[in-house]
Amino acid sequence: MNSINAINKVINNAISKVRLFEPNSLIRERADLFVKIHIIPVNQLVRIENGMIIPVAYIIDLAVISHSVVRIKDYLEMHESDELSLGKRVGKAKNKDLLVTNYIDLIIRTLRFFNDYFICRHVLDHVAWAYDEIIGNSAVINLFKREFRDDREVDKALNELSKHIIASIMDFYNGVRMWVLNHELRRPSYTQYFIVNEILKKLSLNEHLTVVEANEDYFYLGLFKDVSLMNTLIKLS
Repeated sequence: MNSINAINKVINNAISKVRLFEPNSLIRERADLFVKIHIIPVNQLVRIENGMIIPVAYIIDLAVISHSVVRIKDYLEMHESDELSLGKRVGKAKNKDLLVTNYIDLIIRTLRFFNDYFICRHVLDHVAWAYDEIIGNSAVINLFKREFRDDREVDKALNELSKHIIASIMDFYNGVRMWVLNHELRRPSYTQYFIVNEILKKLSLNEHLTVVEANEDYFYLGLFKDVSLMNTLIKLS
């Protein structure tokens, strides 16, 4: 991980964001605990052994997006030609493409910063926002502030967008897995194509964006770096 001081600044800033924007009063009161328990070491959920991702705890599903995923680029090219669908807030933004590409970049930079850790989606938006303020001079968040009237609306937009990003990753990965392993073709939507293609643009050749569904609506994101994966299409059941 990066220097402890920088990490603590980001975490404390994220805690402040939870206290400001979280609608649940119980979570606001325990914001420090809420953030910290949702940033966990990678090895609490999975480990890499001989090029294989192996679960070490019960998980529902897992997705990997990287340049080494079997036939990922072939599957991308099969996408539907529909429109980008991003929800009622981001979907109506004038520069929605710009918001999506920059937020994906911010998420990946945040995950690099928290090397060897998974971040749960329930705190990802606040952690990414905090990282952008402290490390990135608010460059990405300022794009959202130009589109939305106040910080509370920005928070809602980030929450909406991260849900779409994770859903697109999981649906896309399930599609490519079914196509390669079972020869069942379900074409990716244009939204899935757009999001996954942007992720691949931001990842280096030795990085693997991993999403673990540890429980219903509990998705953890992390990056594996400098590893050669052999099982890029992982079927847990």
